[in-house]
Amino acid sequence: MIWKYRRTLAIVLLLLIAAASVAYWGNGLTQRDPVDITVIIKSTDASVEFWEVLMDGVQEAAQEFEANVRVTGSRTETDVDEQIALVEQAIQEKPDAIVLAANDYDRLVPIAEKVRNSGIKLIIVDSGINSDAAHSSVATDNVNAGMKAGEVLQSHVEGPAKVAIISYVKNAASQIDREKGARSILDGIPNIDLLDTYYVEGSERNAYLMAKKILRTQQDVVGIIGLNEPTTVGAGRAIQELGLKDKVTLIGFDSSVNEIMLLDEGVMKATVIQRPFQMGYLSIKTAIDAVKRNTVPRTIDTGSLVITKQNMYEEENQKLLFPFVTN
Repeated sequence: MIWKYRRTLAIVLLLLIAAASVAYWGNGLTQRDPVDITVIIKSTDASVEFWEVLMDGVQEAAQEFEANVRVTGSRTETDVDEQIALVEQAIQEKPDAIVLAANDYDRLVPIAEKVRNSGIKLIIVDSGINSDAAHSSVATDNVNAGMKAGEVLQSHVEGPAKVAIISYVKNAASQIDREKGARSILDGIPNIDLLDTYYVEGSERNAYLMAKKILRTQQDVVGIIGLNEPTTVGAGRAIQELGLKDKVTLIGFDSSVNEIMLLDEGVMKATVIQRPFQMGYLSIKTAIDAVKRNTVPRTIDTGSLVITKQNMYEEENQKLLFPFVTN
């Protein structure tokens, strides 16, 4: 009887130990070291406010969830080779997760798949890749956002009208989807002649020069869509300098201080804003959940909103237009 009692007691103890182990390891990483995350953004150019706000969201989540986060990025959005090298370096450093805003839809695929095969959790933020390698993607629904831009422009132009789209980097997923969305609205409308898309390599100055050239050589262009912050600001500067704000309708993307000024001055009629703070915050939260082996959504749409001069002063919109940006 005694040996049976002891055997029963031993089994109970083993079960308790097993349950404690499951609780210890299965309850996330609360009893282990902080999660190590490398964040690789498209550009470290501090003049682009979008990335500054997104990084605020990253840092907020890092503090809240006590994660170790390292942020890096290529110098410009066009330097795909540098970004690939940064991802390769991150793989060698073996963080628990990599959060990537891809500079190229196709060229980042092999290195992204290498991340996954290395056992590192991969989270896409802002701009995706042509692969299912990522555990989750946290971004704006850019097709839908592009459709919003097209709809607003359509509402402002009358009669036969030429419209130009100025984009940033030709093979970035976010650009591809925004253009697709805008064209799905504007293509086939009898009174709109939608020109080929103009690419400016992510440069505000190039966007300014391109818009100026378009407006000088094609004086019947009455509408321009800028697909991100630098393209919008550059086109706005050209319209302002040429005195065409009452003739040319500019629809932009994002919500930098310069864009808000263009909106307030009537140079830009509307801008489609994203939620970069939420993107940054949720990318870190999702990375931590993936490392803890919690179920994460394949895609997380952080949303977009059309802001005009008429609604920019509403309280909720003010919170989106003026997020806290650290220096």
